[in-house]
Amino acid sequence: MQLTQAQTVSAWTALVGVGFVLCWSSGFVGGVLATQATLPVLSLFAWRFLAATVVMAALVYFLVRKPLPRLHLWREMVVGFFTMGGFLLGVLLALELGVSAGLTALIAALQPLVAAAVAGRWLNEHLSRRGWWGMAIATVGVSLCVLGDLQVSNGTVPLWAYALPVFSVLSVTTGSVLSARWSTALPIPAALMMQLLAATAVFMLAALLLDPGGLAAPHFARVDLIAMGWLILLSSFGGYGFFVASLRRIGVTRTSTLIYLTPPVTLVWAGLMFGDWPGLVELGGMALAGVGVVLAMGGLPPSVGRWLRPRRVARPGFKPPHAAVGAVDAPARPGRGRGLRPARLGRRPGWAGF
Repeated sequence: MQLTQAQTVSAWTALVGVGFVLCWSSGFVGGVLATQATLPVLSLFAWRFLAATVVMAALVYFLVRKPLPRLHLWREMVVGFFTMGGFLLGVLLALELGVSAGLTALIAALQPLVAAAVAGRWLNEHLSRRGWWGMAIATVGVSLCVLGDLQVSNGTVPLWAYALPVFSVLSVTTGSVLSARWSTALPIPAALMMQLLAATAVFMLAALLLDPGGLAAPHFARVDLIAMGWLILLSSFGGYGFFVASLRRIGVTRTSTLIYLTPPVTLVWAGLMFGDWPGLVELGGMALAGVGVVLAMGGLPPSVGRWLRPRRVARPGFKPPHAAVGAVDAPARPGRGRGLRPARLGRRPGWAGF
């Protein structure tokens, strides 16, 4: 059976969502590999973003054969400063200062709620009551997923360190909203290149100021290369590439809602890579998060999500299956017709760059 154009668009959108969840959650594995490397974490991330920027710049040079608007390039740098630089730096510094990974993940899980509140005000992406209930259920599910990693501080963690995950949440939300409001028409490789460049500057400066001895020279030990390769391919190109594509296709609220699925998928990554399989409580949390996401994804009004669903297109001579054989079509009254409307595709900015 041949898919219509609307169904093809929806299939690509589903693929983007799945790719985003899988690659975004792979950052946990990258974080574990980074702790095993010989380089300090901030220096490793600085070199990781620099290498990713160089690779993406080469792709843009060979694949994008048109001039790129300078204003849009600068805007993508601002977006990358928040979504990549600010978000990851806040998380890494919180972990370095002793905030537990579970508590950090739990605070980060509040990001979809913040994004939904901000997007409703600034982007007109309003959630229905069912959508808010879905987000609440998903938050409880994520809490169960990270319950086993929650730890009580022994007093050595400074109180201000707990504000760093909150800063990360506000940072990635700010970048997401700016990306949606500006709606740059840059191809995704070009947008990703500028965002990676901004993250490179953030982590280069952070490593110079915060790492012992400043920015460490890159090493070529096997553990360093494995960590760099994972972070570049899956986390940078995969996670943030799908993140940009998802923002363009389904908006801030739906993309943020998908983040609820990343802690459960992270537990699967941990089981496959390190043999750390989830227990019954975590499995219950995974199921609860999935139910919440299903409710929340269906909670947006049709005005926001109508282009996401396949729409039937009327064909000349088409009769619905329930029409009686030999029946005569009654003429439609002006203004009261219920005929099928043609699909309206390509109206969302940025599709040409996907």
